Amino acid sequence: MNGEAILPYLIIIPLFGAFSMPIVSLAGRKAREAWAVIISGATLALGSALFYYVWESGKIVLYTLGAKSPLGQGVNFPIRIVWEVDTFGALMVLMVTFVSFMAVIYSLGYMKHDTGLDKYYTLIIVLELGMLGIAITGDLFNFYVFLEIMSIASYALVAFRNDTWEGIEAGIKYMFVGSIASSLILLGIALLYGQYGTLTMGYLALKLSQNPTVVGKVALALFIAGLLFKSGASPVHMWLADAHPAAPSSISAMLSGLVIKIGGIYALTRILFSIYGTSISTKTVGWVIIVFACITLIVGNAMAVIQTDMKRLLAYSSVGQIGYILLGIGIGLTAYGSQTGEIALAGAIYHTFNHALMKALLFLIAGVVIHQLGTRNLNELSGLAKTMPKTTFAFLIGAAAIIGMPPLNGFASKWLIYESSAIFNPLLGAIAIIGTAFCTAAYVRVLYTFFGRPSEKVMKAKDPDGTMLWPILILTIAIIVMGLFPWQISDKIMIPAVKTLENQLAYVSTLLGGA
Repeated sequence: MNGEAILPYLIIIPLFGAFSMPIVSLAGRKAREAWAVIISGATLALGSALFYYVWESGKIVLYTLGAKSPLGQGVNFPIRIVWEVDTFGALMVLMVTFVSFMAVIYSLGYMKHDTGLDKYYTLIIVLELGMLGIAITGDLFNFYVFLEIMSIASYALVAFRNDTWEGIEAGIKYMFVGSIASSLILLGIALLYGQYGTLTMGYLALKLSQNPTVVGKVALALFIAGLLFKSGASPVHMWLADAHPAAPSSISAMLSGLVIKIGGIYALTRILFSIYGTSISTKTVGWVIIVFACITLIVGNAMAVIQTDMKRLLAYSSVGQIGYILLGIGIGLTAYGSQTGEIALAGAIYHTFNHALMKALLFLIAGVVIHQLGTRNLNELSGLAKTMPKTTFAFLIGAAAIIGMPPLNGFASKWLIYESSAIFNPLLGAIAIIGTAFCTAAYVRVLYTFFGRPSEKVMKAKDPDGTMLWPILILTIAIIVMGLFPWQISDKIMIPAVKTLENQLAYVSTLLGGA
């Protein structure tokens, strides 16, 4: 099956699944759960097939909505909305479909005591749909539509448990900040359309390289501001620390593992490399990203150390890890075209994927702890290792991976970022290491609590069963297996993803050739 044939179904299946969910729900709880699993499972199968096709063929897949070619009749420029997927985009599709499927399976056990689950499963599939749309789009207007679909679903899911004041407050704060970010992005899109008369990414890249204007630079500044908001970078990370703890843990896993990556990091990287590329001063923009990265890296990891709420600790840790990814992107831009830049960018893409697995695992474990003990307070979780050994082992693996210990997947991606930052500027390498020291302190503290003397409350706890345990085991195995083949994955997948991302010409010519 070729890539062009897969692309439309990647959107059609979740869209159909989400809209038919309320009808299927009439048949009862079992039917609703089965439907959610079937839809997200089918989407994962399609996402895997798309990734395999793009990776093996090395092609950029182009699909035009409503026509054979994006070019209008009798004209040689694109006038239609297109979906354009290269290796980087396909990797993000695989990441979204895999973690979303794990979250849906986990929800079967985790959410069974909640009410309004027809809405919950509808929203979780809509959230996946929005992220997939962002990953495959080749058009800025289409990107904005999918960004809003993703954002609105995530606002609703953060406030899903509306019987708690915490959920409502976090949802409103998230919606307020998200709306500001969306407005900045929409303003940037409007400026580009006013200046160049097109929103097709590849064609926009061509126009920008031929005629770079001040308006284009202002639009870029708006994009960077809006997307740093969306990715939870410091100093605009305040919404993230409230949204993640308040959301159900299956949603926290998707927010931290996927939403801030696709809606923030991926979109930023795509705009910087595929649209702007060399039509801007890559050094200046790169240094702007690096400055934000360093602040984010230190603030996020340092704040994680002092948290007593397990989910807030994980949320701040996400901010810190976003700092590493931004550092890789910043160096990739500043050292554009050099080997150092390539290594940094490969590290950033690799860490984006790795962090999705690691943080999804850790949030699912936090959910298990809350489910069994009814608390997130680390001071009440002493001695958990004795009564919940499987959960503690999985947490140990996730924590070791996020710190960057070999032989787990986090080691390779962090090593690439350390190596490139140390070569590029030793001071940046030192800042990255300091961030890791804070990160290590935060997770050692949690593990110290888990392996402490059991409290009475903890003695009644036990490992979860069935649907809550399987996603945790699968993610743990994925982290270990990826850690055993780090450089093969880097050479075979991450470096090709960087090469396609840096090859702006191929992105443009795929579109204009109508291929």
